[in-house]
Amino acid sequence: MRKEKIVLLLFLSASPWFAFSQSFSLKQCIDYANANNGNQKIAGYDVAVAQKKVGEQIGTMLPQIDGSASYTDNLKLQTTLLPGELAGKPGEKIAVQMGTKHNLSAGIQLTQKIFDPTLVVALKAAKVNEEYSSRNQQKTSEQTAYSVSSTYYQTLVIAKRSNVLRATLTASEKLLSSTELKFKNGMAKKIDVDKIRVSYNNTRSQLEQSELSYQQSLNMLKYQMGMPVETPISLTDSASLSVDIEREYLASASELNVENRVDYQLQKTNIKIQELDKQRNVVGYLPTLNFSASYNYNAMRQKFNFFDGDQSWFNNYNIGFSLKVPIFDGLQKKSRIAQSRLNIAKAQENLRLTEQSIKVNVSNYEIQYKNAIDNIRNEKENLDLAQNVYANTQLQYNEGISTALELVQSESSLRESQNNYFNKLFSLFIARLDLEQSKGTLMNYINNIK
Repeated sequence: MRKEKIVLLLFLSASPWFAFSQSFSLKQCIDYANANNGNQKIAGYDVAVAQKKVGEQIGTMLPQIDGSASYTDNLKLQTTLLPGELAGKPGEKIAVQMGTKHNLSAGIQLTQKIFDPTLVVALKAAKVNEEYSSRNQQKTSEQTAYSVSSTYYQTLVIAKRSNVLRATLTASEKLLSSTELKFKNGMAKKIDVDKIRVSYNNTRSQLEQSELSYQQSLNMLKYQMGMPVETPISLTDSASLSVDIEREYLASASELNVENRVDYQLQKTNIKIQELDKQRNVVGYLPTLNFSASYNYNAMRQKFNFFDGDQSWFNNYNIGFSLKVPIFDGLQKKSRIAQSRLNIAKAQENLRLTEQSIKVNVSNYEIQYKNAIDNIRNEKENLDLAQNVYANTQLQYNEGISTALELVQSESSLRESQNNYFNKLFSLFIARLDLEQSKGTLMNYINNIK
């Protein structure tokens, strides 16, 4: 019964609902993430907001038109004292209530900035902020591609490890059955059966753990793609696990161009922002000139009969210009300009630090990458040796030359070599991704994967 459960588990993990799942290559996973990853969407919203701010700034340079209306009900008219001479009562003051109970006015006003240098600077700043948001979106896209790629390779490596363990388990099961049969016929010892069973159980346990790790890694990949975790998918780029050592060595020899790094471009854009902030404060010393025009209608009634066509409405209109010349602001603009100069110097220093950091990272990742290549070469040789030793020991055991202990030890060494190889294989893929990301060529590398 236990054996049947194991076979069923292996069968379910190998094929069932994958037949109904959608297959994804690495590029398809990244394309899906670009459209559905939450961080990607947020970065896209930031770009859209920055674009709208450019439109908002352009709007401040266009005519501004406002309509207005007001109604007043003078519940008690204001009293004014007039000289008595007006009514033939010299030396006295006469209290008079002047005005009307109901007053209604409506009008429209237009204002247009004729000369305001701060508007031009603000428009440039809005466009630079849009550029900064676009750079941030590109950085988010690269980071998403890195996360998806690393998890994709991890999932492939785990699947490959599971396949190898599955083949090892099949061979171990056959050997166990053969040894049990020999024991029944008096040709093997009980301890030999137990040793081989222990080895078989260890392989089965590793396989079960590997299959659980595969599902966890696949779920993490879906999360990074922005895909519902219950969606069934399978991965298609198993060929991507092949490694050409000589070709991989050539990958670390490409030249570095710091302009390819988004971080470097962000620092350069930040310098533009600081320079525009300084320029905005400098032009604050210049005068501004505005034009305005208004047209108004007024009506005054003792009764609320504004819709009576026989009653009169009175209109008025005007145009005007206003000039504002800054004279003294308590040296505020001078202090802001000094702050801007310091911020520019700080941004330039950050740019130099970023450039040096990029060079150091690239150098370190090149060393890490070459070391990963050497490691995978050594582990591949060890794996081949372990496979040969295990195959020969199996043959010698079947011929009665080797002991069960030697066979179990060779199988244990094989499993250890397999684990080491796949760990180093995954480290190689991560080292390559790190190297390409440090050079700013990650997207080109991913797009050229065959």
